[in-house]
Amino acid sequence: MAKKYKFDLTVDSTALLQANPTEFYARLFGMENASSNYRVIPNVKNKTKIANVLFAELTKPSACDFDPSNSTVSAIEVDVCALMIGTSVCQFELESAWLADSMTPGSNSDIQGGIANFMSYFWEQMANKAHEEFAVLMWQGDSAGGTSTYLDDCDGWLKRLCGLTPIRATQTTVTTSNVIAEMGECLQLLPSEVSRNVVQFKVSQNIADAYRIATASTNTVTNVTEELALTYLGIPIVVEYGLPDNTMILGDRNNFLFVTDLEGDID
Repeated sequence: MAKKYKFDLTVDSTALLQANPTEFYARLFGMENASSNYRVIPNVKNKTKIANVLFAELTKPSACDFDPSNSTVSAIEVDVCALMIGTSVCQFELESAWLADSMTPGSNSDIQGGIANFMSYFWEQMANKAHEEFAVLMWQGDSAGGTSTYLDDCDGWLKRLCGLTPIRATQTTVTTSNVIAEMGECLQLLPSEVSRNVVQFKVSQNIADAYRIATASTNTVTNVTEELALTYLGIPIVVEYGLPDNTMILGDRNNFLFVTDLEGDID
């Protein structure tokens, strides 16, 4: 006798009722508080342009004749990478790994909690995995990399910042004994005309861990009972899970564009 289940995995017009798309996309594109750490540009389907203006020296001695300075108006073209997410579910695995354990004891058809429990778990795990890949792709992506992985799908920030060959790590392994000095050296390389009020340190996880240990070791209270605020001389430190180990970047967060075709603020 043919089996008949009380749910259908076919995606149709009622699919939105089985999962919360807002939560799915917020988790998928969250990127560690994107709106606070990058310049988010939504609703870009293919390309967009960001205006830019540069001025020559404006201040001059007062005179009767009008003597204007030159200004240069230009635009930077930004395009997006066309990506998709696809997956499938094996019916055998679904039956053996989830369906049997979810059936009401003594029943051969009733599923405790209904299909909503499974779909909620399914979407959550898929969003977590895709978020993990996106976080790495947006930093380490290289369309010429030839890795036969998702890293070939788009050029990440490291490649765009550092030229044709992405920089994967600094020349120094960052440890608890040198992390403070390394961050100080990075800060000293920042041009004087860049305001310190708008910049962020973007660091890999191992640098953040080394910084927490190094600074907490000088403060017994923080070391034992309190969470250490991630700042260096008042400059925020953002942990970028997509950065390779021993990588540290200091710059204006507005120069890191996160462009998406979502219609609104992703957070």
